[in-house]
Amino acid sequence: MRSAPSRCAVARALVLAGLWLAAAGRPLAFSDAGPHVHYGWGESVRLRHLYTAGPQGLSSCFLRIHSDGAVDCAPVQSAHSLMEIRAVALSTVAIKGERSVLYLCMGADGKMQGLSQYSAEDCAFEEEIRPDGYNVYWSKKHHLPVSLSSARQRQLFKGRGFLPLSHFLPMLSTIPTEPDEIQDHLKPDLFALPLKTDSMDPFGLATKLGVVKSPSFYK
Repeated sequence: MRSAPSRCAVARALVLAGLWLAAAGRPLAFSDAGPHVHYGWGESVRLRHLYTAGPQGLSSCFLRIHSDGAVDCAPVQSAHSLMEIRAVALSTVAIKGERSVLYLCMGADGKMQGLSQYSAEDCAFEEEIRPDGYNVYWSKKHHLPVSLSSARQRQLFKGRGFLPLSHFLPMLSTIPTEPDEIQDHLKPDLFALPLKTDSMDPFGLATKLGVVKSPSFYK
């Protein structure tokens, strides 16, 4: 007859084998799968318009990538301001124009441009969610945030904190989804919420400093 310790060892081996089989049948999350997988947000690619505002609400606009690679901003949402934000590593994203099919990338001087080829050094950005709900996208290589500021502004503000037009509020699209109905110039009354154009916080998010619920991850 098999001894008690021997029976315990067999039982333990069977339990471990069962746990291994259960784990083997479950898809594993890669360590670089991005914050959505790690924190259970579930949405690996977000379609958002990136809204930014200058001091006192000046130069408020949406980041836009043109088909020729030019990056600028427009006062209203358009087909070229709709971005695919995809997690490429933990807290790191790639931003791609949905219409232009170009990646948002940063040059050595901090200037933004759209490129067809993705580069982990120039086109991947650490996504920092600020307490007011706005996001800042940092380039590890260039030690600069994504910004729509001019070359003169970047020079003036170098080493003085955040660059102008570098805080972005990801917004859901309010433009029609049908290709023939999408236009690059839409009336500004299509915002889901009224904007306070004389404020750095047009949606009043800075007054709600509890748990951060960024539009990046909530519909």
